[in-house]
Amino acid sequence: MTHTSSRKVGAIFPVLEEHVSNIFNGDHDVFVKFTKMKLKKGILLIFYVSRKKVLMGQAKIKNVEKLHPNVAWSLYNNRIFLNHKEYKKYVEISPISGKKRKMKEISAFTLTNIKKYDTPVLSTLAVTSAGRYISKREYHNILKD
Repeated sequence: MTHTSSRKVGAIFPVLEEHVSNIFNGDHDVFVKFTKMKLKKGILLIFYVSRKKVLMGQAKIKNVEKLHPNVAWSLYNNRIFLNHKEYKKYVEISPISGKKRKMKEISAFTLTNIKKYDTPVLSTLAVTSAGRYISKREYHNILKD
């Protein structure tokens, strides 16, 4: 594999199916995630529904901030893809383990070029709850589908 085809061009993050429409309806441009992944401006975020194993769409990162969850909510509240009740639950309890959150900072991604795929793309990539990086080659394979 060449350097350019293995270069990271983005990340895939799982979202609950009931939140997908919030990302793509045009009313919300901030995605929040507890993550240790290093993502910066210009990188793609691709949204994945785990239960269906499908990629639903993508956006480009306009800005990334690591913030205390309360600060993130006070800055972006109605721009975040979760409502206040959903957000409070997400920042307090992990939806995967059901345990109290250990991470103290949340990543707030301001998004641009938000685009829902015309048809969801079946994903053959393994995506954990923490997300995964995606290479240029993997991204081009998604576009082909």
